[in-house]
Amino acid sequence: MLGFGMHTAGASHVSFSVRDLERSLAWYREVFGADVMFHEPGEDRSAAVLSLPGTSLLIGLTQFESRPDDAFDPTRTGLDHFAFAVESLAALEQWAELLDSHEIEHSGPIEVPPGAILNFKDPDGIALALMWRR
Repeated sequence: MLGFGMHTAGASHVSFSVRDLERSLAWYREVFGADVMFHEPGEDRSAAVLSLPGTSLLIGLTQFESRPDDAFDPTRTGLDHFAFAVESLAALEQWAELLDSHEIEHSGPIEVPPGAILNFKDPDGIALALMWRR
C-alpha cells in the first residue's frame, strides 16, 4: 500500500512567484513555446497560467506588488528547483543547444544515477532543470 492508500495521476501544475509578470510571460513563452491559458491583472496580485505543448503540465506565474524585490533563493526553505521531463538524452542535448542560442546560461547535460540533468534559471533566478530518466 502506498502512502494513505491513494495515488496521484502525476503533476498538474507548478506556480512560481515572479517579480515582473510580463517579462516572465515572454520568457516562458519563448523558451518553452507555452501558450497563455488566462491572464488575471490585479492591483496587489497579477497572475497568468500557461500550458506546455504536448504535456498536461500547467505553469502559473504570479506577481505580488507587495514584494517586488524579493529574489528567489534555493537555499531557503521551499522550492530548490523544478525539473521538466524530456524523452531522451538527445532531446536534452538539443535543449542545451537551444538555451545556448538564446544566451541562457546552463550547466550542460550532467550524468546522474537516474539519467542526465541540465540546470538553468529563469529571469528571476528560479532554478529550473530538464531531466532525462533512463
